Amino acid sequence: MFKIYNIEDFKSQKSIGNEFMIERFEDLNRPPDLQWPHKHSFYEILWLTSGSAINMVDHHQTEIGPNTLFFISPGQLHQMSTTKNVKGYSITFTEEFLLLTSNNKDKLLSLSFLNNSGILPFVKLTDDRVNEVKRLIEMLEYEIGLSEKSAIIVSHLLFVLLNRIQRIIINTHDYIYDNVNSLRLRKFRELVDCHYLNEKKIEFYAQQLGLSPHRLNEVTKHITGKTAGDIIRERILMETKRLLVHTDWNICKISEHLGFADLSYFSRQFRKKEKLTPLDYRNTMSEKFQNI
Repeated sequence: MFKIYNIEDFKSQKSIGNEFMIERFEDLNRPPDLQWPHKHSFYEILWLTSGSAINMVDHHQTEIGPNTLFFISPGQLHQMSTTKNVKGYSITFTEEFLLLTSNNKDKLLSLSFLNNSGILPFVKLTDDRVNEVKRLIEMLEYEIGLSEKSAIIVSHLLFVLLNRIQRIIINTHDYIYDNVNSLRLRKFRELVDCHYLNEKKIEFYAQQLGLSPHRLNEVTKHITGKTAGDIIRERILMETKRLLVHTDWNICKISEHLGFADLSYFSRQFRKKEKLTPLDYRNTMSEKFQNI
């Protein structure tokens, strides 16, 4: 339905297979038939050092400027429109590459900002933080440019960079960080991504996580301020928007695909959240996408 790009689709000498790449934004070698919007099979961190750009990820539009880090996660629907004199870096990597030096996936899950980019898609760096990030990125760029570059060294440097970014975010934002519950939230979101079409009850996800429904609600409210049910419904809503804007499926087919037996109930629930009917939303957003 949506084109999914891998790292190897962006040809670069500053890469390690289909697992890692760091490239100057202005030198990024995009596929000649690049489709917008699209999805990635990898994580991407954009660091703008100058200029500005407008990014739209899952229909949330964000304008980013100099000294800004912007995060895109696998599976998110991404479209970049207006760019003005943009310079900086694109750092892309897969989950497998980040775990190259460790088989403990919790180390990746503890980097909560990576899969929380729908809520916190960017962070603006202060001058001292710019220098901190710059040094680490320059070390990555130096190692990847060597003829005898080491994937292990690059993976370690990347892990250091990501942990520094996590620390910056925690210190910059009014950001609740609880390692144990952040891991639970990430695992819950992953389960929702896999099962939301068929499983919409909190009890299913709580059982998979070894928690009671009440405890799962406590975890999600502590970190996000939302109930587990809210997060499930938001995932369904996000997919509804994708299908409305980027397919020609009729409303009935979309409703059935998302597991709604009653079309009128589906339409009422959508209108309750968006203040528009599904058809009105499709027309409004299609016009917006044509004009960006």
